[in-house]
Amino acid sequence: MVKNTGGNKAKGFARKNMVKTVSSLRVAEETGEIYAQAVKILGGAMCRVVDLAGVEMNCHIRGKFRGRGKRDNLIVSGTWLLVGLRDWEREPMKGKLLNCDLIEVYNDRDKARIKNSVTSVDWTPFIVNDSRTVCDIDPSASIEFDVEFTDDKTEEYHALIEAHVSSGKSAVISTEGDDDEEINIDDI
Repeated sequence: MVKNTGGNKAKGFARKNMVKTVSSLRVAEETGEIYAQAVKILGGAMCRVVDLAGVEMNCHIRGKFRGRGKRDNLIVSGTWLLVGLRDWEREPMKGKLLNCDLIEVYNDRDKARIKNSVTSVDWTPFIVNDSRTVCDIDPSASIEFDVEFTDDKTEEYHALIEAHVSSGKSAVISTEGDDDEEINIDDI
């Protein structure tokens, strides 16, 4: 290959990883593989996940999904994952969580494909968590913001309209300007 001696060093970047191939859908095949959903990113190649039964675990992100491989396997809160349980570990002590290893990251297209192909699993816990917001607001609570951006002229206009409407009279407002048009609010 010719050495790049000038320009913006575009030849220095490897192009071999830019082509994304469509792969087959990876599903749980063995006994230690379970579906999970990321709940919290802990840092240091770890995240907290919850499986379909509601069991919380620490997930170790393998090197395949870090660095250059992170491009197509970004893990955020709410991401669906396939994890492998560590069968060589004994039950954790009280206050500790189970450990598991990341096997596959599912994107939005894969979520739809996996819901259709794996029908033996009830996906409702994951779907409910997907519909929640990132900041985990109680879905039954409704938040209302009472903010209105106005200026003095607009407030005077609204006050004038409310005064005329509350008096029960036919409201006629004349505009200031060159032509003396009258606007009947009842016609509007």
